[in-house]
Amino acid sequence: MSVNLHLSLKVSGYEPSRQKEIKQAIQDILAQEEIDNDMSPLAEIGEGPDRTLESHSDPEFPLIISGSYKWLPQVQKELENAVAKANGEPCHVEFEGMDADEDLDDEEEDEDEEEDS
Repeated sequence: MSVNLHLSLKVSGYEPSRQKEIKQAIQDILAQEEIDNDMSPLAEIGEGPDRTLESHSDPEFPLIISGSYKWLPQVQKELENAVAKANGEPCHVEFEGMDADEDLDDEEEDEDEEEDS
């Protein structure tokens, strides 16, 4: 079954001097999965120990993913492995997909409630 997803990626706890290698490793996985053009460029957010690398899909255009229940954990694992190798040690990688249709249902419910008021 296919679902419409908003994707997000967040990497934390990495070695800042390895940022270039980590970004390249992530880009390689995103390209392999053919979603590199659907994700925003990796941006460094914050400073010091709160520093993260983040990317997300366009909130206006969710991605249609078949078999997301298998695909998301698989890509999560591939990203974890690639980032750990590029970083020289494991760090925290979050790759998540939010159901875009669920967001749409919530918006419709909010509109219905406003109309009833």
